[in-house]
Amino acid sequence: MIPKYPLKEIELVEEHTYNHFSKIASKYRSLRITDSEPILFIKNQLNGKSVKSIADIGCGDGRYSLELLKNLGNECFIHCVDSNEDMLKSLVDYFNQNRMDGFCIRQGNASRLPLETESIDCITTFNAIHHFDLLKFFAEVSRALKEEGHFFIYTRLRNQNFRSIWGKHFPLFIEIENRLYEFDQIKKIIQQSDMRIHSKKIFGYNRTFSLAQLLEKAKNKHYSTFSLYSEDTFKKSIKTFEQNIRNNFDDLENIKWEDENILIEIKK
Repeated sequence: MIPKYPLKEIELVEEHTYNHFSKIASKYRSLRITDSEPILFIKNQLNGKSVKSIADIGCGDGRYSLELLKNLGNECFIHCVDSNEDMLKSLVDYFNQNRMDGFCIRQGNASRLPLETESIDCITTFNAIHHFDLLKFFAEVSRALKEEGHFFIYTRLRNQNFRSIWGKHFPLFIEIENRLYEFDQIKKIIQQSDMRIHSKKIFGYNRTFSLAQLLEKAKNKHYSTFSLYSEDTFKKSIKTFEQNIRNNFDDLENIKWEDENILIEIKK
């Protein structure tokens, strides 16, 4: 994998990201959208197969982990894996509030998954692969999956990010967020990991938010991208973003755009 930052900067980026998620852990669910469509697609693709063990990598505060457990049946047990301790604490509170058991938390790195070899029926990751070393991560997924196991990646491609409201209107968002991949890049790395792509699906979502809601999300740095701005640049960019929205949308209470993501289904 070609580093997206100079090697001397990688540790600094990782530190920024870790600190960002620690700061935002308690309010992350209120700032981010949880899309139900990929969960239902995964359920349909598994098509009633016996899935007793799941691992959700980069699970964060458990938004998608909980939905997986709800949809895949009472016999499932989910391993929630994340490197951030504060996010995992938030996940435990969330599962307890929803009276859900059948899970465990495992603090660990995607490059060295805390999972036994050939022990997992299905591995998922939602909006997280841009934080991982993909070559090492895919090798670990291949190791941990059982034969004929399923692996689902839900992410936003770089070109999809260009077309988002943030990519179009938030200054420097595209330049700073250079961690995202294109499909062909992901495909190439998968081919090196003894796995194969079984299907892919593009999801489009019609979003509607007010200007005030968008500004609240940005100021709370709902994307880790914003943690990579300097404080002064971020403050200036917020002001420019607000003006860009005012210039391009007539109804500031109902700002509409389409978000896009891709779901890639992989088999061992």
